[in-house]
Amino acid sequence: MNRSLFIRNCRPYDLVATERTVDILVTEGAISKIGRFEVGNRRCQVFDAGDRLIIPGLIDIHVHGAGGGDTSHGSIEALQKVSTTLARKGITSFLATTITRPEIENRHLRIAGELVGQDLGGANLIGLHLEGPFISSQRRGGIPLTGIEQPSRDTLDFLIEITQGTVRMMTIAPEVDGASDIIPDLVKQGIVASLGHSDADYNETQQGIAAGISHVTHLFNAMRPIHHREPGPVPAILEAPNVTVQLISDGIHLHEKMVRYIYEQFGGGRCVCISDGMLSMGLPDGIYSYYGQEFKTEGGAARYSDGTLIGTTCSLYELMHRFMGFVGCSLPEALDTVTKNPARVLNIDNRKGTIEVGRDADLVVLDDDYTVWATIVNGRIVYKG
Repeated sequence: MNRSLFIRNCRPYDLVATERTVDILVTEGAISKIGRFEVGNRRCQVFDAGDRLIIPGLIDIHVHGAGGGDTSHGSIEALQKVSTTLARKGITSFLATTITRPEIENRHLRIAGELVGQDLGGANLIGLHLEGPFISSQRRGGIPLTGIEQPSRDTLDFLIEITQGTVRMMTIAPEVDGASDIIPDLVKQGIVASLGHSDADYNETQQGIAAGISHVTHLFNAMRPIHHREPGPVPAILEAPNVTVQLISDGIHLHEKMVRYIYEQFGGGRCVCISDGMLSMGLPDGIYSYYGQEFKTEGGAARYSDGTLIGTTCSLYELMHRFMGFVGCSLPEALDTVTKNPARVLNIDNRKGTIEVGRDADLVVLDDDYTVWATIVNGRIVYKG
C-alpha cells in the first residue's frame, strides 16, 4: 500500500534567512519532492507545519535509556519507552547502548538485537553500541567489573551472534592485551571501533588508530588526561584527522570552555554530540537504579552515591543547544553534530542526516520557541506536541 505524507508550509533550517516556506512530499518513508506544489488527487495524509522550522531528525549514537526504560532491562517494553521518549525530544534514530551482563546470560543483547529495525512507536532503533567488554578496569567509570573481559575472538563472535549482527559500534581500550587483534576484526565486520574507557597513553592511542579505531567515546571522560610530561590520548586523537569524537556537551561532563576548546581544535566536522542518556531522561529528578545500584539525578546529571558521574538526563536536542551556546556557532553547524556527523560515522549518510530528496523522511518540526512540535520517523508522525 502506497504510504504518502504531504508536509505543507515548513521552513527548512538551512533557508532560515529567506523565511521561505516549502512543501515536502514523502512516499514510502522517503522524501520524494521538495518545493512549492500541490498533490492534486494523490491520496496522502496532509500535515500543515504552519510556517514552522523543520530540521533533520537527530541521531543519538550513545544512549542507554530514557523514560524509565533501559537497554539493560532486556524487554520490549523498556525499549519502547526509550523509543517514544526520544521521539518526543526530536531524536529519530538511536543506537541502543549497553554493556555485557553475564549474570543474566546477556539476554538483553539478544532482545535488543531482535528489535533493531522494528516499530517501537517512536525513534528508530538502528543498531547496538556495546560499551565494552574490552575496556580498562582502571577507567571503567560506572561500568561494573562484571562488564569487563579480556579481548578474545570467541567473545566477539558470541556478541555478534547473540545480537544477530546488529552491533554497529563497540567502545574498546586499545592498550588492553589482545585489543590490537580485535580492532581489525571489528572493522572487517563493519563495526565502528571507538576508543573509550581506556588508560591508553599517546603511543598506545596511535597504535589503536593504526589498527582501525576511527571514533572516540565521550572524549576526555573515562580516559587518561592531558599532562605536559605525558600527553595521553587526546593529542594523538587530534593528530588523526579521520577520527571523530563524541562530546557530552552538558557543561558537567565537560566544562563549557572545554567544549569550545574541542570545537576549535577538532573542528565542527569531527564533533558528534551524544547524550549518554540514562533511564531517567525525561523523568523528574530523583533516585533511580542502574545495574542494581542506586543513583541520583539532579540538574541534568546522574551520579552514584559516591559521586561517580554515570550519565545525563538531558536529551540530545537540549545538548545540541548547549553546544551551540558554548561554542558560538550557528544552528546549522550545531545540527551537523547531531545529524550529518553521526550519520557519517555510521556510514548511513546516504539515507539520514539531511533533508534531501531520496533521504529517509526523519524530520522534526520546531515551534516558534524552538521546542519540538512534531517528530516524523520514516514518514510517519510519531509525536505531536
